[in-house]
Amino acid sequence: MMKQWIVLFSIFILFFPRFVLSQFSEKIVFNSKDSANDYYLAVRSLSGNIQAVQVLLTSFNPPEFVLAESKLQNIAYGNDMLTIIASMGPSLCADSPSVDRLSQILQHVVTHFSADTSRFVLGGFMYAGTTALRYTELCYENPSRYPVLPKAVFAINSPVDLVGLARWCEAEIKKDYHSGDVGDAKFILDVLTKKYGPYKENAEKYNQLSPFSKDSQSRGNEEFLKQAAVRLYFDTDISWQLQNRRNSYYDTYMPDASEMVKRMLLAGNNEAEFVSSKQPGMRSTGLRSPYAWSVVDEVDCIQWIKKELKIFNPQTYSPKYLLPIPKGWQTEVFALPPDFAKQISLKGVEDLRFFAGWGDPNSEEHWSYAFLWSLDGKPDIEARLLQDNLKILYTGLIGRNIVPRKIPKEKIFPVEVNIQAVKTVAGDIKTFAGTVHMLDYINQMPMILNLRIHVKDCPDQIHSTILFEVSPKQADHPNWLLLDQLNKDFNFVR
Repeated sequence: MMKQWIVLFSIFILFFPRFVLSQFSEKIVFNSKDSANDYYLAVRSLSGNIQAVQVLLTSFNPPEFVLAESKLQNIAYGNDMLTIIASMGPSLCADSPSVDRLSQILQHVVTHFSADTSRFVLGGFMYAGTTALRYTELCYENPSRYPVLPKAVFAINSPVDLVGLARWCEAEIKKDYHSGDVGDAKFILDVLTKKYGPYKENAEKYNQLSPFSKDSQSRGNEEFLKQAAVRLYFDTDISWQLQNRRNSYYDTYMPDASEMVKRMLLAGNNEAEFVSSKQPGMRSTGLRSPYAWSVVDEVDCIQWIKKELKIFNPQTYSPKYLLPIPKGWQTEVFALPPDFAKQISLKGVEDLRFFAGWGDPNSEEHWSYAFLWSLDGKPDIEARLLQDNLKILYTGLIGRNIVPRKIPKEKIFPVEVNIQAVKTVAGDIKTFAGTVHMLDYINQMPMILNLRIHVKDCPDQIHSTILFEVSPKQADHPNWLLLDQLNKDFNFVR
């Protein structure tokens, strides 16, 4: 039933009216000296969580153009992603002014939204896609000089080789068939020549600005993308190109792009893809054009981003362990670290089991619960690590309740956590016990939580598993029998 709901929601949000979603976009000025041009649009996620930042770039158009032409922000809206939409202005490539502008935008996003710099994806249309590709290469070439390190990048019908672009211009001018393409070619060639000189005499300068150089006999700038997932999207309907533009494949940007992907694959980047559009390119006006944002299958693209960034989805989470849900208990699962405790040094999933009376101050079950951390990797689990991270967790938990529960300042005090190793319980590789002295934000009174912590031997060798039993009750209270039974019933999926 839940999976059916997810499918229905994805269909709804895909066709969510653009003018309605535009009401949720924020115009954010990143340079007050030129507020008319130096701004970006932000579309927050439905949940308010930011598990990834999708940056959509356009050139020669304002950011609002993307809202009308693409539904990527619609799908991101329902998938815990922040979408940033920015214009690179009249830019053809990642020259110094364009790189500086994009860095300024990204730094502002990081600061303004407290965004994780390792969870960015850049996507660009046409020449902004060329810029996005080259900028990502620069980020990996000199990480300390740039505000983010994109995990993935995609470009839509973008030239990847500036020398190839100049040659395309010459060919279109010579062919002199479609007035739009001829006009674009004359403009582009004029700009390239004035800025960087004739390409035949300045090939090295062009190659420095290009994501890829087909003429290069050795690895070029694309080698810096070997750690990033890359997609190059194209409308590959060559029949339409021949009939309407008199273009063969060689009269498009596709040969250079496919060659770039081939070389990345040969170099070992198995996350490099040339993506043929599933549907013909269409502008929002109804005009058929291969130069359209619609060549991207938006749902598929967002799912690709989620896969590459390993974005956690509680509805589709499939644990490799068995943690029972006692009758009447409630559950919750979320990514670790959560938004309210981003300073936690461990990454993975938190899976909770709440007694039925957990939230009732008058119940014997109040604040009795268990939670499991399924962690990425094999960190050295010691008392100090647990103590530090639990303090961050409970401090953040209280912090997010201060405003909605109208907790007076005088009632707030620092969380104190004390954890120590104890005799190892059967089934554990390590066992710890301890206390958390904190504010019960439900009844706004101080309390002490007692903890029993079980470190398990995770069989897959790439995860670590810790089960926490929690209750303010003393060790002889019946709640602990139920919590201990939960620990005894825990097992891994073999």
